[in-house]
Formats: sequence, C-alpha cells, structure tokens
Amino acid sequence: MSARDQQPLPDVGALMLDARRDRVGEVMDVICGRVLLRDPAGGREWEAFPCDLRPATTGDELRARVAHANDQAARSRL
Repeated sequence: MSARDQQPLPDVGALMLDARRDRVGEVMDVICGRVLLRDPAGGREWEAFPCDLRPATTGDELRARVAHANDQAARSRL
C-alpha cells in the first residue's frame, strides 16, 4: 500500500488547499482515489491526490477570495 492510498479522503463540499498548485478548491467528488476540486468562485475542475491536500485555513480562503476579486476588477477595466 502506497502513501497515497493511506491518505484520508476529504468530504464533498470541503474547502481544501492543493499544496502542489497552491490553490484553494472545493471538493466536488472523489473518484478512484483522486479528488476533483473547483475554485469556490467557479471555473474548471482539476484533479489532485489526497496527499497533496490539506484543509484550507481562513487565511487560505481569504487569499482565494481576494485573488478572485482582483481578477474581476481587472476584467471590468478592459
């Protein structure tokens, strides 16, 4: 059994930090040991291994929201 098999799987709806990508995502599904995440503000899903995830802190969530707000502000100026 590998280390990836031993990681607990997060619950659907949980906010997790994908340390490999340095992105916060909401767990959408868990399929074959991989976790499908989506940015809380929407967008495309991505896959992550449970060993690359940890629960998002309040600071992680705030950072994701600020990045989204900044992106929206930049798009509105175009």
